[in-house]
Amino acid sequence: MINFSLILCISAFFLYSFYEQFALDRRKGQTRLKVRLKKRTKLDSLIFVALIIVLIWQSLAQIPPTTLYLLFFLIILSLYLAFFRTSQLILKPTGFYLGTIFIHFDKIQQVNLAPENKFVFELKNGKRIIAQLENKQDVEQVVNFFGGYKNAQ
Repeated sequence: MINFSLILCISAFFLYSFYEQFALDRRKGQTRLKVRLKKRTKLDSLIFVALIIVLIWQSLAQIPPTTLYLLFFLIILSLYLAFFRTSQLILKPTGFYLGTIFIHFDKIQQVNLAPENKFVFELKNGKRIIAQLENKQDVEQVVNFFGGYKNAQ
């Protein structure tokens, strides 16, 4: 049962990664601009890896070899998520993807630029979505995509 759960988690990870890397570019029209977001999950992944290592260390004699290999593979995948994979802001003609969530432009009330390369999207339902870009050069591209700088009224 544990091996089945681990294989299911690893398979879900691969399906999610494939969807995010290849399918999002083809959905909701042509991609106008794609920028990388700042990584935020390093500490969470390190804690997850530490917990798996403690689990392995505490019950090393009782873990079957296939389960041990699957746990090590899970450690490698979580390190990949933390240190190599980056989320992206994908701008389309009718909206944008932040992660895997699509937000239509007509649901946005206002877009603000905050310090440290952060874009704050204020939605009409009162919620805010924050996207922190990795590079300063990308900020200018996103501002130009949304029509340039405008004075507050």
